[in-house]
Amino acid sequence: MLLVSLIIGIAVCYGLPIAGLVFLMQRQKGAGKAFIWGALAFVVSQLMIRVPILQLVLPNFGWFAVMQLYPWRYGLFLGLTAGLAEETARWIAVRCLLKGKDTLRHGLAFGLGHGGIEAMLLIGPNMAVGVVMLLTGQAALFPADWASVLVAAAERIFAMAFHVGASLLVLYGVRERKGFRYWVLAVVLHTLVDAAVVILPSRFGAGIFGIELWAAAVGGAALALGLLCFRRRR
Repeated sequence: MLLVSLIIGIAVCYGLPIAGLVFLMQRQKGAGKAFIWGALAFVVSQLMIRVPILQLVLPNFGWFAVMQLYPWRYGLFLGLTAGLAEETARWIAVRCLLKGKDTLRHGLAFGLGHGGIEAMLLIGPNMAVGVVMLLTGQAALFPADWASVLVAAAERIFAMAFHVGASLLVLYGVRERKGFRYWVLAVVLHTLVDAAVVILPSRFGAGIFGIELWAAAVGGAALALGLLCFRRRR
């Protein structure tokens, strides 16, 4: 069962965004570039800027250590900084690099690139290693069971749904010359989904399933809002 769950997880992390990319490229010129810019927006904003600051710079300040003792403050700080970093990178990419590529399908490709590369770089490799460990007789060393692997796969689906929705919101705002208000909306939604990872378990006793239900709700809401904007425009 663990092997099956790992294969499902790999299919979600790699197969889902790649299949979506192929589908969109067949139907929309420029979808491939939108996917690449979305992926780069995540890599630059998170892996090259925000994460190094959180891990290498802020631990040198006393206020950061003290803040970690307060779940509400720490959770909102992490959520807000993630939102500011990623949604600003999204806005810059859409505003400066996707000129003329502002259709619904371009937004879908951009969001799949952003959420897909996150899954490919942060979650997918661990699942691939797990498969290798199982096939080489080292299953006992893999630090997860089949249920937690499936939960992680589901979480990636929710995360990709959120990134697609947020990308559609930012793209729609830029296209309609209402970029600031839709950027703010995306930042707020991003803060809500990320802050919950710290706040829900520490203040409300929520387990992993509670956290994932929240991620599904916010991710679904972001996707629905993004699609609604383009549907209304049509």
